[in-house]
Amino acid sequence: MVTPNPASESPSGEGTRGPVGDQKCLDTSLNFSFIIYCNIRDLLSNFQSVERHHSSTKPHLLFLTETRLSEGTDYSSFYVPSYFLCPHFRSNAGCCVYVRND
Repeated sequence: MVTPNPASESPSGEGTRGPVGDQKCLDTSLNFSFIIYCNIRDLLSNFQSVERHHSSTKPHLLFLTETRLSEGTDYSSFYVPSYFLCPHFRSNAGCCVYVRND
């Protein structure tokens, strides 16, 4: 039979925690992703807003819906520096994802 270690079990028995002085509990180097979703309602007419948003917030992922660009659109003009563009354009709908490349 194993005796529970009060420094590693929460009072409710759900999950674990380290002792108060344990540096693992205070680790702030965890990586979090900043994800934004926006119904853009026409990427062509709102692209300048997208560029400003990228430069000011620098999200890891930006999901845009209702891009309203046809499938044959040359999407090279919709690139943003430091991001990969994953388009799925449709003339009356469509979406795309910008993925930060760092």
